[in-house]
Amino acid sequence: MAASSALRSNGSHSGTAAGSDNGRAAAAAAALAARRSALVAGATVYPANGATNVALDSAIIVSAKRGHLVSAKATGPGGFPYVGQYTPDGTRWFTYQPLAPGSTYHVVVTVTDTSGVQGTTTTSFSTLTPGTTVGATLFPTDGMRPGIAQPVVIRFDAPVNDSNARASVLRHLTVTESRPVEGGWHWFSSTELHFRPHAYWPVGEQVTVTSDLNGWNAGDGRWGTGAHHVQFTIGDAHISVANLATDQMTVSDNGRLIGVYPMSGGRPSLPTMNGTHIVLDRESVVRMISTTPGDSYNELVYQDVHISDSGEYVHAAPWSVGSQGRTNVSHGCINISPANATAFMAFSRIGDVVQVVGGPRPPVPGDHGVMDWDTDWSQWTHVAPLVPVAPPPPAVSVNRH
Repeated sequence: MAASSALRSNGSHSGTAAGSDNGRAAAAAAALAARRSALVAGATVYPANGATNVALDSAIIVSAKRGHLVSAKATGPGGFPYVGQYTPDGTRWFTYQPLAPGSTYHVVVTVTDTSGVQGTTTTSFSTLTPGTTVGATLFPTDGMRPGIAQPVVIRFDAPVNDSNARASVLRHLTVTESRPVEGGWHWFSSTELHFRPHAYWPVGEQVTVTSDLNGWNAGDGRWGTGAHHVQFTIGDAHISVANLATDQMTVSDNGRLIGVYPMSGGRPSLPTMNGTHIVLDRESVVRMISTTPGDSYNELVYQDVHISDSGEYVHAAPWSVGSQGRTNVSHGCINISPANATAFMAFSRIGDVVQVVGGPRPPVPGDHGVMDWDTDWSQWTHVAPLVPVAPPPPAVSVNRH
């Protein structure tokens, strides 16, 4: 009987010890789970889990109220990773890359406390699908060699009237220069935005223009779309000065005078417009038509260098050679001899400078021939110059330990 009792007594003690160990293990596991839950509960992700119709310019922001972030990873369509930045204390991570329309994003966050306990949570959200988009084209085009006065021209395929949209689109446009020069942006209409240097471009300047409208809020429920990249090099400094008072046009190439052409500008009733014109294009022949009563004409005119929207050209005018160098008799164009017109057309390039001086007619606002260089510099939004930099290393996911 004694032995039997002893056996029962030992068995009862062992069962109690095992039960205590199991209880402690369960309590520890529960405590660990609670700490992990608390870490996860203290992690906030924006946009919120399950959010829909998220704006395409929204940032993804992760915050840890308890502990710090071990890692934060956001992936978009096709598993594309979004590279972000951590704050120095490791409690926040964010990325401002534009979001793709009509897409689902997943965010995986791991948080740790001072003892090394970690908790992980996964959230997701979806972006809106724009009903209307706004795209743009760039000029000069890739590989061009324009003159020193040629602006960068961004033409949008729909009006941009919202002031916030006009301001924010500048963050989606970059102009990089091989030799930094001061420059600025100016809206000339709801569909046309220009960039030009403060002074003329340096000869040989290599310019890269990048437009990435994805994620741009264009206002009125519309969103930007499309990315473009062009590179061009500025050509020689061609500056011509057409003086309506002396009826002479001087032509210079990189500061060297190469010609003085007798000319005839617009007659007193139809004066040529003053101002710093740029060459818009060149054509070997243009049909010029006037329906003015008593002064109508319909003529083929040769060797035409176009310098304004209103139809002003520097062109061959054999009919007015007798007046060239003496008096102004044209309908607003700069008349020169056929030989000089042939030479000038071969010399001229888009973006070259043709300054018209000495006449009574001021520059017309909004005329592409004069509007860039006769719009006061104070009306341009000035930006710091950008210079080429070495490409960054390939993007990789960041992991904090």
